[in-house]
Amino acid sequence: MLTVIGLDEAGFGPLLGPLCTGAASLSLNFDPAEGPPDLWAQLAPVVGTSPRACEIPVSDSKKLKSSSKLPLRNLLAGLVPFVELASSTELQTDEALLRAIGVDDLGPFGADPVDLQQLDGLDQGQRSLRRVKLERIAGKAGIQIEVVRAKATHPKGLNELFDTLGNKSSANTTLLFGLLREVLAMDKHQVCPRVVVDRQGGLMRYQPLLEAKFHGADIATVAETPDVSRYRVERENKTLHIGFETQADARHLPVALASMAAKTVRELLMNRLNAFFAQHQPGLKATAGYVQDGRRWVSEIGDLPERLQIPRRDLVRNR
Repeated sequence: MLTVIGLDEAGFGPLLGPLCTGAASLSLNFDPAEGPPDLWAQLAPVVGTSPRACEIPVSDSKKLKSSSKLPLRNLLAGLVPFVELASSTELQTDEALLRAIGVDDLGPFGADPVDLQQLDGLDQGQRSLRRVKLERIAGKAGIQIEVVRAKATHPKGLNELFDTLGNKSSANTTLLFGLLREVLAMDKHQVCPRVVVDRQGGLMRYQPLLEAKFHGADIATVAETPDVSRYRVERENKTLHIGFETQADARHLPVALASMAAKTVRELLMNRLNAFFAQHQPGLKATAGYVQDGRRWVSEIGDLPERLQIPRRDLVRNR
């Protein structure tokens, strides 16, 4: 069997809220002669890329956020069944989802758990039925849903990383590879797993980065093209294949699922931030945390953080 581990992040650019990393690990029967595996095709029609055409949409997270009264509906419809199967739990609240996906630090802003039905419009029976359908079709296709994981690094921790590493890009890769090490340490993957990372920016040569992240490993360059950079990492009799690809979330379901995990965690934690400050300043308009609106929000809360004894450095990123 082949294990494919997808990695992605959400929240790299905002002024407020966490930077979230996501990972998804799935294993499947694989014949190299058949070309790259298409997990969407193997899980169809239950899983697809469009929420209008399937019950469990898995796609680039930016394409799934809804403009309806339930903006997280499509993200949760796709993510929750995979998390429930990977964690062997039935989820009922946003906090339960965050815990099941591996988010230990919910941030400095306390909030009551929110029933998932308020976020996705599904009752427990509907949610359970989707999980059962996914379990059945995955079993029929010989696909194992091993891990769906995410981590949130809040502004305090991000600012400390920025100070130590000197730039946002290094902080981002440090967090991504930290999550990858955690997933690999869970030891649920097959031998010689394949890792796929969504490539950001124009960087084509990643061997120096991999040498820094995998100390003492033998790293061989397999391919470096404008679309994909692939490497083989060997250390302590273990082999890891890792590729950095443009539009990886459109080519590899595990990357799309990782993107959804990271995005959903960020959105749920921003909901908690907005709920916390709205309790202390009624009428305060919520923010998604991006730079322009984040500045508006920071201006409107005035000295509220100081009155609540919340250091600005714990609330606002310095880069």
